[in-house]
Parts: sequence; structure tokens; C-alpha cells
Amino acid sequence: MSRLWRRRRSSRTARLTRRGVTLLVLGAVAIPIAYWIGRRELLYLGSFLMLLPLVALAFVRWRRLRMSVRRVFSPRVVGVGHPTIVHLEIANLTTSPTMEVTWRDTVPWRPFSTLPARLGALRPRGPRFAGRGNGARMRYELVPPLRGAFEIGPMLVDFVDPFGLATGAAVAGEPQTLIVTPDVVALPDNVVSIAADEGPTRMLQRRALGGEDDLMTREYRRGDALRRVHWRASAHHGELMVRQEEQRSHAEARIVLDTRRASYRDADGLHAVDEPESESFESAVSLFASIGLHLNRSGFLVRVIETGPSQVAPLERPDEFLESLAVVALTDGAPSLTLLSGVERPDRSQGSLFAILSDADRHTVDRLIAQRHSFDLAVAILVTPRHVALADTLRDAGWICIPVMPGEPVESVWLAVGAAQEASRARG
Repeated sequence: MSRLWRRRRSSRTARLTRRGVTLLVLGAVAIPIAYWIGRRELLYLGSFLMLLPLVALAFVRWRRLRMSVRRVFSPRVVGVGHPTIVHLEIANLTTSPTMEVTWRDTVPWRPFSTLPARLGALRPRGPRFAGRGNGARMRYELVPPLRGAFEIGPMLVDFVDPFGLATGAAVAGEPQTLIVTPDVVALPDNVVSIAADEGPTRMLQRRALGGEDDLMTREYRRGDALRRVHWRASAHHGELMVRQEEQRSHAEARIVLDTRRASYRDADGLHAVDEPESESFESAVSLFASIGLHLNRSGFLVRVIETGPSQVAPLERPDEFLESLAVVALTDGAPSLTLLSGVERPDRSQGSLFAILSDADRHTVDRLIAQRHSFDLAVAILVTPRHVALADTLRDAGWICIPVMPGEPVESVWLAVGAAQEASRARG
């Protein structure tokens, strides 16, 4: 799109209208007829008919037209499929008045420009007209269909000569960047049993309420001190339970995004400029954003992890996190050799782990399986249609696996995670 903008900016186009072409043809026909029949007045008429469109063409080609265009997006950062209002401030930069024109703003997706709109004549630039008609304010609504950082503009200005014989087109202003984040869905609380901070201690949010003992305990693990055994909860569950609030002082969660191009079978390097490279990856990014922000709002210390080179900002600043997800892209190269490295803590669990995966490579799967024991909850959301073998492998290692169909709502996926967790708990 930037090359197209430079090409348009470097040249100014002009062409005859249908009316201008008609006059030119009539003149071209009248001149030889005038010579044939010897009528001088017809020769004058033919010459005039040919000259008038050419003068009009020169007028629109060399007419001075320079305007500044400033855009303000409201909101400045917008989600996919959500509207933003583009406020335009247009000013005449020449010392001569402009004519009435038609304008369009260029956008990087089909139909690649906004609908045409009229802009009235602007007075000249100068101290006599400062703030008195040499500027105009316009607005329009824009609904971006893709996430990314997009250049909106420049403005395309179409104008005609006073007789309507020739039309010209010029470029006005500079493009400005609009940040489009992935679609973020607010997830319901108390669906998935995950940790949340509450002061210096830690509790669990559960979908099915099982009493205070359930909220403050977990199953006994090798290495737990006997002094931490909660005897009443142990009697209730029929197995040894320990007080987890004595072991953990902060709620933690990790969320993994598979960003390797090799993992996405639908990735197309030859995709159109207004189409995503991979529909599966777009679903993964939307899930990653929605779950990550939900955990952050619930009081978690959330750590973001990628299977490829780091691109995503930490979740300590949600706005920066979202803006980084606007431009996160599939990467090539070897998988990360440090995936989930250093999470082993013999004194306490690492909380919850959510992995948004496609057709993950063997190294990534092995790392996820090896670290399953470090987490209370491990959920793999699989956005690839070929999920059966991968899901079976992860389930055998104790993971909860949720296959996702293309276009499936994020909230439905979250409810499926909660249902699968309860089913797993019921099986013991």
C-alpha cells in the first residue's frame, strides 16, 4: 500500500470526461468537413470544439491544489470488527481558493477507499483568511476487518473544470497509522477453577461450590510437610489434603501462544493484503488475548510465553499487551529451546497454564508434557482441525484438551474448558 501511495503522490492524473471526449470528436469531424465543403465558419467551430477540451485538460492538470489532512481516530486503538470514528481536519495550503471537490480516504482493505463525499470550496491561505473558511472538518466511520497496524490515507481528491470537460485526481495529506487489536471477548467468572489473589493469601474460584475446605486445600503431594495436612478436608475427600494458602503467597498463571508458521497448515504466504495469513492463527490470537486479559483482571500474575521469538509485550500493561498483539505475526526458524524453562519449584506449584496451540512441533509438545507436573491446571486449546493425535498425547500426560472449530466463539471455548475441568474432577 505504501508503494501505491508513493506512486499516486508522485503523479497527478487528468483525463477528459465523456462530455469533453464528445466535443473533441465533434471538432475532429468538423475540421475535415469544413475543408471539404469550403466553409470557414465550420473550421472555426471545429477548432474551438477541439481546443476547449484541451484547455480544460490543462486546467485540471496544472491547477494548484495543496491541502493538509489531519486524522484523529476515536478510539485511537480499535478491535477487529468494531467501529472507530475518523475525524478529518482539512486545510487549504495555497494562496488561491480551491474549487468544490470530491474526496475519498484510502484504506488497506477492499474496496480500498471510503465512499466519495463532497468538500466545498476553501478560501486561500493567509492572514486575511486565518480561521475564516480556509479549512473544513469532516468525519466518517471505519470498521477494520483485520488486526494490524494500518496506514489510513492519503486522501484522494477528484475535481473537474467549470465546464465539466475534464476531471483530475490528486493526493492530499499524509497517511496515519490505526492500531487494530484482535477481538477480545469478556469471559464469565466462576467457570474455570483457577487461582486469584486475595491479599497475602490465595484462594480458588470454583464453578461448583464445595465449601471453605475445598477453597483452601489441594491434594497431598510428595514432599508436603505433614503439619500442613488439613484433616477435616482429608476426611471429606477421602485422601490427604493440605492447606494451600500456607504454601502459596501469589497467584500465578502462564499462557502460551504458538507463533511458529510451521504449526499452521493453513498459513499462506501468498495471501491477499486484505486477508489474514492464517485463519487458525487469528483464532489463536483472539483466544490468547481474551484469556490473558481475563486472568489479569482476576488478579493473576500472568506470564506470556511464545513458541517462537518474543513479540508480545508483558501483561503488566494491558494496553501495550493488546497493541503488541495487533502486530504479532507467524515466525520461521527453530522452536524455542527455553519454553517453560525455570518453572520448576519444589516448594510450590506454578498455578495455571493455558496453551493455545495448532499443530505444535514435537519439541514443544515434549516440553509441555515434561512441565505438566509443575502446574495445578494445564489446559491446551487446539485451533487445528488435525487435533486428534496431539490431543491424545497431551491428555495422556494430564492435560485438559479443548478442540476449537473455525469461527467458534471464544466464550463457548471458555465454557468448554470449565465443563472439561469438572468432568476431569468427577473422574478423579
